Amino acid sequence: MKLKILAIITGIAIAVLSFTVWLKKPNALKLRPAAFKALPGWQQADLVQSLTTFKHSCKTFLRQDPRAQAGSHRIPLLVKDWQPACQAALAIHHLDRQSARAFFETWFTPVEFYNNRPVKGLFTGYYMPLLYGSLTKTEAFHVPIYGLPSNLVTVNLGDFNSRYNHSRIVGRLQGNQLVPYPTRKQINEGAIEGKAPVLVWVNSAIDRLFLEIQGSGVVQLPDGRRLYVGYAGENGAPYTPVGRILVEKGIMTKKTASMQGIRAYLEAHPDEMDRIINQNKSFVFFRILKQTAALGAQGIALTPGYSLAVDRQWIPLGAPLWLSTTHPDKTHQDRKTLQRLMIAQDTGGAIRGMVRGDVFWGAGQTATDIAGKMKNKGRYWLLLPRHSIPHLPKSLS
Repeated sequence: MKLKILAIITGIAIAVLSFTVWLKKPNALKLRPAAFKALPGWQQADLVQSLTTFKHSCKTFLRQDPRAQAGSHRIPLLVKDWQPACQAALAIHHLDRQSARAFFETWFTPVEFYNNRPVKGLFTGYYMPLLYGSLTKTEAFHVPIYGLPSNLVTVNLGDFNSRYNHSRIVGRLQGNQLVPYPTRKQINEGAIEGKAPVLVWVNSAIDRLFLEIQGSGVVQLPDGRRLYVGYAGENGAPYTPVGRILVEKGIMTKKTASMQGIRAYLEAHPDEMDRIINQNKSFVFFRILKQTAALGAQGIALTPGYSLAVDRQWIPLGAPLWLSTTHPDKTHQDRKTLQRLMIAQDTGGAIRGMVRGDVFWGAGQTATDIAGKMKNKGRYWLLLPRHSIPHLPKSLS
């Protein structure tokens, strides 16, 4: 009996030890190749607009030094890895569904982030907002849209160590020290007066906040002229979503913390507005755009419904991604399936993670409605140049 009990105890101990070791075993995060036919909706997709959008990115790749970095922090690629596919794309003169599909299936291999199972993530939307403003400060137009400050210093860490490509520090010089740049609250209290030009004065701090989130917008002036502004830089402070602040305070739920819900609450509680908004220490600076379209981080005009903002730590700018998610309509959060080949052409302060995307929906009320409500789960597959697949790292852990 004692031997039997000892055997049982020993067996339990081994099982517990094995389970503990299994728990401590690191997950094997990797990029897993997939067949095109395995992508949900791929066979039925019309890829013509996707290829047209990709061609815009190609024009950037073909202007760059072939030896320059064109991957992400986790996926090492050079410009020359993209250039053969781009040359082939721009050589297609008769563009139709058949030629578009043949192009992507010839030049690319789909891969997905895999961590013992396929990695899923969150997909949101953004748009090009319309604001009202004046080139001179008035009682009505008193909220400044700032250009880049003269004392803002940006340090690209990759210039010092290639391990930190696509990472940077933003601050200002104090003597011979680089110190943090003023926070949103400090900027609103006058910390950069005389250091940053005011591009235009708008009539709403809420509108300015949403302009910062979207990255570009249109400001209509009193005489009817329109001023197009786009992202130029930021103060380097951590970004905290105002929606999260309201959820954590119990004021809203994750379901109600849409752009429309946030705006309604702040407008109804003006005495709380500054205190809530200032908890997001991040602050965005802008520049006047010559184009009348939104520009992305790749420096090209974004295509509504086809340009995706991504996290550059994980996703190379210019890369095609097959997206499988849903998006809202006017009445339902998950009403419409969205399975489409997107192109990574932008970034965003709130876009962080290996599977995280922000769909650019364009301008107008429909774009505003969809973008403001979109917070949907989904997956994507990254399309990488076929010849680069054997050279990818075996593990991303």
